[in-house]
Amino acid sequence: MIEGVLFDMDGLMFDTERLWTEAWLETAREEHLPVTLDIVVAMRGRTLTDCRQVCRAALGEDFDFDTYQEKARVVMARLVNDRGLDKKPGLVELLEELRRRGLPAVVCTSTRRDTTEQYLRMAGIGGFFKGQICGDEVTRGKPDPEVFLKGAALAGVAPERCIVLEDSPNGIRAGAAAGCKAVMVPDLMEPTDELRRLAAAIVPDLFAVIPLLSEL
Repeated sequence: MIEGVLFDMDGLMFDTERLWTEAWLETAREEHLPVTLDIVVAMRGRTLTDCRQVCRAALGEDFDFDTYQEKARVVMARLVNDRGLDKKPGLVELLEELRRRGLPAVVCTSTRRDTTEQYLRMAGIGGFFKGQICGDEVTRGKPDPEVFLKGAALAGVAPERCIVLEDSPNGIRAGAAAGCKAVMVPDLMEPTDELRRLAAAIVPDLFAVIPLLSEL
């Protein structure tokens, strides 16, 4: 029986992965940096520490990732301000159903806390969550299960009784490794054979998660 739900954020709750992709690439063009789309894709769903490692593995240990990501954050803030923060279809309905059932919800994201709290405030949904475990609060990022194990503990629910909701491959890997029922809601990346094996379900949107609360 499902007793708690652990939410990824970017690409799962908000349509922000597209904006982040644009911000990374726009910053690279403006700064004349050799960051490619493949590198940006490899950073999706990862903590800043892991993103730094991805960039330096591809571009060399001297690559100034910290300056790059700070400039990309400025671009991202502008994009969010200009275009708004679009909630994914079914998000509010799912959160309202969890509240009705008395099931705790926790945000488990690779994004750092200040940005996470900002997005939750902007969307007006922070009150639905028992709390957040953020990328700057874990020592090992996804696909390591640490963030979801901490999220389950915060929810007060055994991992095997939690649904993990994710859009990224590394998130599904992390949720499965934590012993949770990992459910993929694809965004920019389609499920592979590996992800189909790991996922308890693959659904088209968050509306489709509601019946899974009783079925998984």
